[in-house]
Amino acid sequence: MKSKWTEGLNPEQIQAVLHNEGPLLILAGAGSGKTTVLVARTGRMITERITKPENMTVLTFTNKAARELKSRVGKKIGEAAAQIWTGTFHGFGLQMVKTFTEEAGLDPQFGILDSSDSASLIRELLKETKSGAKAAFDPDRLLNIINSKRSKQAYGAIEDEYEDMAEVLKQKYEKKLKLLNVVDFESLLLLPLEMMKNHEHVLKRIRTRAHFLMVDEFQDTNFIQMEWIRLMWGDTQNIAVVGDDDQSIYGWRGALVSNILDFPKEFKKCEVIQLNRNYRSNEPILTLANQAIQFNEKRHGKSLKPERVFEKKERPEVFVFENESEEASGIVRELQEQLKSGKKPGDLSILYRSNSQGAYIEGELRKNRIPYQITGGTSIFERKEAKDVMTYLEQSMKPHDLGLKRILNVPNRGLGDVALEKLVDHSKLHKQKLMKTLGEISSVGLALAQTESVQDFLNHLKSLPQKLLNSTHEPGNVTQAWKSFFESIGYYQYLQKDSLKSETAQSRWIRVEIVGRILENHLLKNGFSLESLKEFIEKILLRVDDEDEDRSGFVQMMTLHASKGLEFPVVILAGLEEDLLPHRTLGGHIEEERRLFYVGVTRAQERLMMTRCRARLRYGQLRPVSPSRFLVQLDPALYVEHEHGVRPWKAEERANMVGEFLGRLEKSKPKV
Repeated sequence: MKSKWTEGLNPEQIQAVLHNEGPLLILAGAGSGKTTVLVARTGRMITERITKPENMTVLTFTNKAARELKSRVGKKIGEAAAQIWTGTFHGFGLQMVKTFTEEAGLDPQFGILDSSDSASLIRELLKETKSGAKAAFDPDRLLNIINSKRSKQAYGAIEDEYEDMAEVLKQKYEKKLKLLNVVDFESLLLLPLEMMKNHEHVLKRIRTRAHFLMVDEFQDTNFIQMEWIRLMWGDTQNIAVVGDDDQSIYGWRGALVSNILDFPKEFKKCEVIQLNRNYRSNEPILTLANQAIQFNEKRHGKSLKPERVFEKKERPEVFVFENESEEASGIVRELQEQLKSGKKPGDLSILYRSNSQGAYIEGELRKNRIPYQITGGTSIFERKEAKDVMTYLEQSMKPHDLGLKRILNVPNRGLGDVALEKLVDHSKLHKQKLMKTLGEISSVGLALAQTESVQDFLNHLKSLPQKLLNSTHEPGNVTQAWKSFFESIGYYQYLQKDSLKSETAQSRWIRVEIVGRILENHLLKNGFSLESLKEFIEKILLRVDDEDEDRSGFVQMMTLHASKGLEFPVVILAGLEEDLLPHRTLGGHIEEERRLFYVGVTRAQERLMMTRCRARLRYGQLRPVSPSRFLVQLDPALYVEHEHGVRPWKAEERANMVGEFLGRLEKSKPKV
């Protein structure tokens, strides 16, 4: 059966695209064109009226993937694509909670806490406990343990004191979330699950919305997400999941590779289609990757087949260095060679297991003035000043106690800990939210100057949305209104006092301006309205990026985890040693560490270079290290090893060097 949706596809892709009803598992190997399959299957089912767009839901793990799918489908089927729900599990959870706020036990104006706000809440609860050792607890770690308990997921080895404290704080934390009328990221998965289990009308509505359900990157799903899926598919079992068990690398954050391994067992009539044709990498790279992953026992047996034709079939290389300093110099030397040969900086990437490995390499890149970018580093929205100004925007429309406490005395308004304690006590006494207490500030008993400061704060806060929306809708005006607002409340002066150097203060103020520009772009695209402002807040809190960054001018440095889903013409995989890959402390499971190695190898399109050292600095001393078992297990014929960290010159290169040297000698001879 011919279809415009199957043109140019291979037989396995066509089989997946033409599947209609019932459970389907698409095992999509690295570089096998799974997005093309998802787009074609979605578009075909709508144009052939197998389903209506409003009855199709596609769940992904990144907003970028969701945008790409909807955009590509939209180009082929037009406006109907807008009715397909595509997004992340957390994004879908937020929509459910917004639709069914009463069933979720929330007020319609609920707020969203990001991870740092959640950790702050844990810090507050720790202060309220009577434990003498409360100061010794790491709030972030406690939060992770509490969330593991909330979602019934294993956390790993936990000391008794952390186990006990997490048990004590879990109920208090959940109670506090309800009291503040806020949800955290974990709630966006847990509340929808509870609603689907306890409210028949919610489940019915969701099953209609997801009559045909597709899940991308299925190997990354955790226990709660799998529970979602079991409830959502209903009697029809019209579910298609796409993933690759060989790329399951997030066990440390709860992902269960068993979800994808056991899927065909759970659904007896499940059709399994393997996409093994790789359109990304050179054949020698795939040969190495295939052999490496075969040492894993728990996997769907499959092997990648090269489809892309390259001029040269160069085997991967392994460079052996004496120590990490030489390794960094050698990596930069190889980058310089690639740049000389015509590669752009953005074609080159350096991958490593742990962020700590990047320091030496970064130093060498700086010394040699090679532009680089660390992917997965600190986001602008994780900076204090960005959090401050975003909290102002959020509290101006959806106030909650935690956010108000953050900004009430930022910049300094003379409302220190004693004043804040009075405000909190007043709120507790009258069983009301902090915003209501601020609204009746004259009855709290603060000093006159403090009372006036609170009134001034409220007036500014209430004015912010309209100041932004009343700007003329031309580029630059919203950003100017944004800057003017924060100048008027003294935030610019606050940054100057709070920073040791004026240059630092200026950099921080520039970040405030950048947030304003991002907001302006959002309003220009989505309209000037209160709803649009609220959408912007939600996007930032859920880490939704509207635009992809241009990285073509920078060598990319990143961890192996951050490299997932990316590809580069040239990949340098650093630190192939025991205790680094597999990692001694970060690696929880050898099979997952091997999958991480496999992910790194399969990012490479044309060239793969790997490095290892004979010794590394540990605890202040240079200690000998062993090559990674993942390297040792491989057939040595699959790669070329350079024992002294340098690639031998080829005959042509040697002749050129000698010729250049003799030419310089000739020029330097004195004329007779």
